[in-house]
Amino acid sequence: MALSEATVKVIKQAQQKMPMPRSALLFALRTVQIDEGQVGPKEVEALSELFAVSPVQIEGVARFYDLLSGEPKGRHHVRVCEGVVCVMRDADAIWESLGTQMEDIFPTNIVALSRVACLGHCDHAPAALVDDSLVGPLDHDDVREILEGIVGRDADYD
Repeated sequence: MALSEATVKVIKQAQQKMPMPRSALLFALRTVQIDEGQVGPKEVEALSELFAVSPVQIEGVARFYDLLSGEPKGRHHVRVCEGVVCVMRDADAIWESLGTQMEDIFPTNIVALSRVACLGHCDHAPAALVDDSLVGPLDHDDVREILEGIVGRDADYD
């Protein structure tokens, strides 16, 4: 099986708490993304067995959500909102600044940057999701702080 024993144990515990074991699928997908770094073909196959559904059904749910990835993207992920309100409040400039400053700070592919349709954080636009933390409203000074914060967290992996 492509999943660690610890991951399988957590998923099975979640299934037992649900009225229907399949109700734990989204939780399982998120757990796999965190623990395994991706929800790729091997992980989909393993979840298919755990949930007794076809791999196509697992894949369909996994690909619907922006926060899940079929391939490894790095230890950290910064997602910049490109919803209407965020764009009106200069999200494009934040995106460009992140890309430029990231190249100066990170020598390897530790951080993945992506744009997402909406984070639902419009009252704090422009917004981003840094790993699992919503941040905003962002300005150019925040970009460096965000990236330096990731550097600090990344030291925990070494």
